[in-house]
Order: sequence, then structure tokens, then C-alpha cells
Amino acid sequence: MDARYVNLTPAELKAIQEHKRRLSQERGAEVGIEEAIEDFLQRFAEDWRREKLRRDNEQQREEIERYKWIRSEKEGHDIGRAVAAREWCEKFAHIWRAERESLERNGFQRLSIVVKTEHGLHMRPWSSVAQLAARFDCDLYVHKDGMPYWNFLLEGRPFLNVKSVLSFLSTGIALGDTVEFIATGPHATEALVALAELLTDKIGNAT
Repeated sequence: MDARYVNLTPAELKAIQEHKRRLSQERGAEVGIEEAIEDFLQRFAEDWRREKLRRDNEQQREEIERYKWIRSEKEGHDIGRAVAAREWCEKFAHIWRAERESLERNGFQRLSIVVKTEHGLHMRPWSSVAQLAARFDCDLYVHKDGMPYWNFLLEGRPFLNVKSVLSFLSTGIALGDTVEFIATGPHATEALVALAELLTDKIGNAT
């Protein structure tokens, strides 16, 4: 199994990040994201997805019950669960699911950068980014359309570990490209603030 070609959802990536931290603690050494993905998919994914489906269905029923109560109060009579379920699914189900599966709901922060340097993100500036990332207790990943190398796919888009300098050099990020960073972990917010300051000063403009 090649972890790079498994298309993950934000909820799956969150579970894999938690699994990665556990593996790293157990082994006493940092475990890479690709190894964590493969181990999670082989050993835990089936049970995790079954439990997630159970929780999602339970919480969806709770949302429908709340909607039923509100609508019944407004109408002055019990509209019934079938009507409430149909109306809720038609009006709110897609919003509810999208919010639950968003990166933000699953503990990720985002930052987008438009590259302004004439030479793109090559060894010297990217070494500064990698060094900055290493200072924070969080995982940082970068996405650019058309990247030839990546660690994993998230909702069909490739992402690469920011701390991997040599791997990043193969992405060919150049002037005018838009790159997106996602971060998760205790210092994710601080890392992205520092990253934005660094990139604004030395590489490009944060957006």
C-alpha cells in the first residue's frame, strides 16, 4: 500500500495525526506521516470508520430531535420525527456534514501565501522555513497545485511535510504560485503566525 495515493478526509487525517503521535511516543522517535498512514490503515481504519459512523448517526439524530422540538414549538403541535428528519436533511444535512468534515473542526489551522520572490522557494529560503517549523510542537504541511511529490492526499489535493527540505525542492514552487499551509498540534497557531511573518519579510506576502 502506497500511503501517498490514499485520499484522506480531514477527520481521517486528524485520527492519523493522533496515531502518529502515539507511535512516536511508543518508539521513542519521530514517526513519519506516510508510515503513520500505512500503519493506521492496516491496523485501525476499519474500526475507526465504524465508530465514526456510529457517532455521526447518533449526533445527527440529536440534531433532528432539536430541529423537531423547535419546529413543533413554532407550529404549536408535534410535527413528527419523519417530517422533522426530511426537512432537516433537505435544509441542513449538507451544511452539518461539511462543517463536521472541515479542517478547522478537526483541529487544523490554515495559511495561504502568494510567492513573490523571483527565484521561488529554493534551498536557502526554504531552509529557513524548515528551521522555523522545527521550533514548534506541531506538524506543518504545504500544498501547491501540480506538485510532483507529496506525502499524502487530502480531499484530492497533495500535501508535503514542511520539515522535509530536500523533498520540497522537487515541487518547483515559483513566482506567483499560491501555496497553502496547514498545521496541527499544540503550537499550530504560533507556528503559522511565525511562518507568515517570515514569508512576508523574506519570501512573499501572506494572504
